[in-house]
Amino acid sequence: MGKTIHKIEHREEIGIVEAVWYSTASQQDLKQALSFGLLVHEQTHCSYRLDDITKLSGLWADSVAWLEKDWLPCACRAGVRYVAFVASLSSSGEVAGTAHPMDSIGSLTEVRFFTDGESALNWLKNKQTGGL
Repeated sequence: MGKTIHKIEHREEIGIVEAVWYSTASQQDLKQALSFGLLVHEQTHCSYRLDDITKLSGLWADSVAWLEKDWLPCACRAGVRYVAFVASLSSSGEVAGTAHPMDSIGSLTEVRFFTDGESALNWLKNKQTGGL
């Protein structure tokens, strides 16, 4: 990959893997970056993921079917249990803040979309504490 489209890091102090997306990305770029990111989960055994896609432009909407069919089962096998996407209203406003049904995954991985990072982070923290 010749350009940086995202930064991913394990934020051990808060127990999440965070990916911040910056750039225009092709569908192939997204697939490669998301697949590579699963290595971080496998290495850290972290079950919580925050993806900030507010600055990402490109074919995100076209990748949703691939995410559900291919990436989420791999994420589940890598130990990912909770995924919070932060997206602008224009990219996923109709689902922001709602659970996204994943019939093929069952109840093992829960995905939610948010319009702000604070709400997404609070949701992940709540999941870490079991809602306490």
